[in-house]
Amino acid sequence: MSTALKLTVDGLKAGYDGKVVLEDVSMRVAAGEIRIILGASGCGKSTLLKNIIGLERPLAGTIEILGSKVDWSQGRPSNDLMRRIGVLFQAGALLSSLTVGENVALPLRIHNPGLPMAVVDQLVRLKLEQVKMGHAYDKLPSELSGGMRKRAGLARSLVTDPELLFCDEPSAGLDPVTSRGLDDLLLELRESLGITMVVVTHELDSIRTLCDRMTFLSQGKVVFDGGLDQAEANGPQEVKDFLARKPEESKHTGRTVAFNLEDG
Repeated sequence: MSTALKLTVDGLKAGYDGKVVLEDVSMRVAAGEIRIILGASGCGKSTLLKNIIGLERPLAGTIEILGSKVDWSQGRPSNDLMRRIGVLFQAGALLSSLTVGENVALPLRIHNPGLPMAVVDQLVRLKLEQVKMGHAYDKLPSELSGGMRKRAGLARSLVTDPELLFCDEPSAGLDPVTSRGLDDLLLELRESLGITMVVVTHELDSIRTLCDRMTFLSQGKVVFDGGLDQAEANGPQEVKDFLARKPEESKHTGRTVAFNLEDG
């Protein structure tokens, strides 16, 4: 694994309508790493994600993605930077009126409007095959199971070949078998594509399967940053208690996050 940094967050302060949700949050994510962001409901996980991917403007602090500072001075961060990242939203965020193939093609049409249709089609089919969804090209989202919608959303997040992938509660709402299959797929994609991932989750099975390092948030602050073994052996008691829950208890600690990522 390369030691090059793909994401740097320094002294981030974030909030809404005069309320501070995050205070002095910092983390560094290395190339090829799967970083887990976790903590109890309302700790600020999704607020952190929204600020990193440019959906919300930080109150203070700096964020660097792939070596470039996220710059709000001219309005929202540039498409040139944002096209180099992928985002898998919790519910997949597929447009119901479009087929799976059309949904996956959307980022290409936005960021590369001059691409020939044949090239777009080839790339879409390739990404669907990578997530084992090649058979669903012509299907509508309403014809898919929850796990299939997540995979289709994953294909869309990968279609521009991003170097950095953000996943918001990828296993939320899935049964254990489907959830494990999605976790295994993320590991396969990390191996085959060399992609760096930041995953927001409260699912214990997913944490144990995916985690290289974790950033644990509590009351808007980072209370632990390190590996899973270190967290369980020497982490703060709050972190140990969180990780010691029974797996079925983790199903009830999150909350639904809509397309625009509610705070949580």
